[in-house]
Amino acid sequence: MKIRRIILLGAFSSALLQSGLGQGFVNLDFEDATVAPTPVNGFGGSVDPGIAFPGWTVGGSGTVVIYNDLSLGAPAACLMGPDFPNAVNYTPLEGSYSALLYYSGGAGPPPTLSQTGLVPAGTQSINFLVSPSASDAVVTLNGVPIPLLPISGGRLAGNVAAFAGNEAQLTFSTTGSFGVFGDRFFYFDDVQFSPTSVPEPSICSLVIVCILILSWRIKRPNNALERTATVL
Repeated sequence: MKIRRIILLGAFSSALLQSGLGQGFVNLDFEDATVAPTPVNGFGGSVDPGIAFPGWTVGGSGTVVIYNDLSLGAPAACLMGPDFPNAVNYTPLEGSYSALLYYSGGAGPPPTLSQTGLVPAGTQSINFLVSPSASDAVVTLNGVPIPLLPISGGRLAGNVAAFAGNEAQLTFSTTGSFGVFGDRFFYFDDVQFSPTSVPEPSICSLVIVCILILSWRIKRPNNALERTATVL
């Protein structure tokens, strides 16, 4: 009887401690979706956010939630996977499902996927897989924008050490867009918190500027020759 009381007390204390510290983030790889598969080479359609993105909240006025399909103009949170090829030709970045945020501007604010959870103690950065052709990413914690940089493995990363050990709202969105040709696509997956920091944006920006200047100086003589030939 005494052992049973100790076990129950331990379980109760653990639950209280977990509740006091907050819950961790869930479904960071989007694999918890319970949508019905679409036919190969077929389109999906509108879907309940609760079964497409469990644990996440879809935001943005006018945002639609769809599966294996694209919006005709409204801001959209799209779940892609797992039967491929599908009619929109999106292959998961990892596992069976990936998330696509689409924004064409002018039809309301950008779409968002957000949830509140505990940033693990010791966290230095956040990173996630992203498609190179659909990387218009905006990430915030408690509304604070996180500067993002490319790292190895086809991922973007940003420093979030200031939030380590605290509960925070994590939000993914796209950059703003205006006009027919200003569409924004953010296709991502496998969100991770890491104990490794990433280089500061200012350092990387300086390196990029130096590379661009060097490239310009290398090409400059050729351009001069071209101008001379044109005059002659």
